[in-house]
Amino acid sequence: MSLYKLPLGIRIPTNDEYPNEYDVKSINTARDTANITEGFKIAKVSDQNFTYFAEVNLDVDKIWDVFSHLANNLIDHIAYGILGFKDEEPLLSNFAEKQAIINIFEEYKFELTNDGYLEFGIAYYDNSTLNEIYISSFKYMRIWTTKKEPLIKCLNNFGIIESDNLQFIDSFPVVSEALSADSSNGIRHYSEVISCIEEEFNKL
Repeated sequence: MSLYKLPLGIRIPTNDEYPNEYDVKSINTARDTANITEGFKIAKVSDQNFTYFAEVNLDVDKIWDVFSHLANNLIDHIAYGILGFKDEEPLLSNFAEKQAIINIFEEYKFELTNDGYLEFGIAYYDNSTLNEIYISSFKYMRIWTTKKEPLIKCLNNFGIIESDNLQFIDSFPVVSEALSADSSNGIRHYSEVISCIEEEFNKL
């Protein structure tokens, strides 16, 4: 099956990048036949402050627009931002105006949606509800929500449909790479992105 469009910082290993003990042919065959395509799966959840959990594969070119549309449909006016780095505990902002958080992320949307180490999200919770949209370092979305219908409608509007047997890129060996800073193209290294967003978070 054809993979969806991956970000710049996530790629399939070349054959000589696998450790010697790996059966490269079998891994590549399994990946080639896996359902790592654009789509989403959703499950109902009990005894939590959210009622549905969804995971979404989508082309890298859609990540920012889908993220911002979901934020506007699943989260009200107040939220907190989440900035993560692969395999590390994420940094959380204070609660603030939702649009202020989106504006901070938008300044770095290319790096956030393409760097193989950066993660980000936005959320709101109270005593009875949790709505959170999170983009992992592998650039698929995880969504915890009480609002199933707006979630599905938004995804469908971007041509993303439900797929019960959906699989994810990190189910198989994958290479994560940092973007190289390029001042001529305005691309910033993840260290600069993290520092700048953390500084903006501290102002909220």
